[in-house]
Amino acid sequence: MQQVESNIVRCPDAECAERMIEQIEQIGRQGDSIGGVVECVARNVPKGLGSPVFDKLEADIAKGVMSLPATKGFEIGSGFAGTLMTGSEHNDEFYLAENGEIRAVTNRSGGVQGGISNGENIFCGWRLSQRLRFAKSSVQSTGVVRKHYLQQGRHDPCVLPRAVPMVEAMVALVLWIIYCGIKDSVECWVAYPIAA
Repeated sequence: MQQVESNIVRCPDAECAERMIEQIEQIGRQGDSIGGVVECVARNVPKGLGSPVFDKLEADIAKGVMSLPATKGFEIGSGFAGTLMTGSEHNDEFYLAENGEIRAVTNRSGGVQGGISNGENIFCGWRLSQRLRFAKSSVQSTGVVRKHYLQQGRHDPCVLPRAVPMVEAMVALVLWIIYCGIKDSVECWVAYPIAA
């Protein structure tokens, strides 16, 4: 966690963070913006969260995070890269650990199989879109064409650093709601409010 918070782009790799900062600053100087990827790891998630059909764990996590601003894509485990692998390459092999637990040799499934957590770390990734920072033509709902409409307010050259804590909080909230079994119970929200 300290590595993530050690720089303004919240990247745990210091060299990569420097390159990211340089690229974001360059894009910003041009008056433009850039998107990015947020990867989140949920550790120590208990086995058995989720459901194999309608309430799949990855679907609930995706729904939560896809509701965040600027989110355009979601993946879990090897995600989109997994589509380029064969089934034998992608399939997680399991073994019996010395402590008697069933563990995965690899974790390409991202800690979720068949919609249910398997006890491994949950790896998720989100694709964030860029935000418009320069003037563009637009059409109002009344049909009036506005040439070179410039949005007002704060528009960072990259929303990625601001998205990291939002993604972390949303994943934690979704996992907590499922763990507590309060997903579809409004009464539980009132009886057990979640502190901010």
